[in-house]
Amino acid sequence: MSAVDRFIRAMSKWALRAGQYLLVGILLVSMGGHLALLQTIAWGNMLVEFSNTSSLTEAVGKTFDGEHPCELCKVVKKSKTEEERKPLLKSEMKLEVALPVPVRVPQPRYDELEFIVTEYAGTFGAVYHAVPMQPPRAA
Repeated sequence: MSAVDRFIRAMSKWALRAGQYLLVGILLVSMGGHLALLQTIAWGNMLVEFSNTSSLTEAVGKTFDGEHPCELCKVVKKSKTEEERKPLLKSEMKLEVALPVPVRVPQPRYDELEFIVTEYAGTFGAVYHAVPMQPPRAA
């Protein structure tokens, strides 16, 4: 294997991994994951800040009660409300989808259908014996 082949193989692995990370990042941002990440960071900072001046239980209470938001919490809340107010698709951006003409499949004529009716003897044993079977092969 030449050095060029090894380089191409290593580059393709790198490009695949980079594409996967990019896809995960885009999905997180599109689903609001960036706001969840910022909120988590804000809670961590608030917890550290409040625990410097009071006990841990009081710090946890102040962090999650909603009455003592930090600046980052206010920014995240504002961003969430702006995202909720935004319409998913503007009327100008809607695409008109052209549906194909419905395809009609003709039904088969009744004289083309063939039904096979077997006779039922009334007991399971009679039906079982009527079915042709080959003897099992020895293993």
